[in-house]
Amino acid sequence: MTEKFIPEHIDPLRYAEQSLRLDGLIKLSDMHRLSTSLSKTDDMVTVSLQFGLDEQGKPYIKGHLQTILTLQCQRCMGPFSYEIIADFVLGIVNTLEEAKALPELYEPAMTKEGSLALRELVEDEIILNLPIIPKHEPEDCSVNIPTIESGWEQGKRENPFQVLESLKRKSDK
Repeated sequence: MTEKFIPEHIDPLRYAEQSLRLDGLIKLSDMHRLSTSLSKTDDMVTVSLQFGLDEQGKPYIKGHLQTILTLQCQRCMGPFSYEIIADFVLGIVNTLEEAKALPELYEPAMTKEGSLALRELVEDEIILNLPIIPKHEPEDCSVNIPTIESGWEQGKRENPFQVLESLKRKSDK
């Protein structure tokens, strides 16, 4: 089976009017803004995009993407796999005024001279789904952190001023 790659630029209005569907792959190595956050860039993103017009005649894209990224854990600095499965609905617009007028259901996808950069659109969706602080689950990380199960709880530590309190009691007597 040959790999089918998503085109880099399309005419989204033509795709929406014809209710076309695109299914394929995008290389993570082609996503330059995202690749700075990755430990490994030789993986792919599986993408499915359905174009159409809604009841009001507004062009939209319903998208689904799936990928496994190799990120660097910020706790142990080792690599770990992070799976992203995301669905999104975008309204195709040409101007900021059109973007402001979109129904709440849509996020805007701005065209540039009648063309839409699909790779950048998918890259944006992946970046939005990245964790704020990438890290392993505590049980999978090589760095051990204190947890409630290990007996450490905030507020249950020994009071460092306990000695002073005992001295104060002796002086009150």
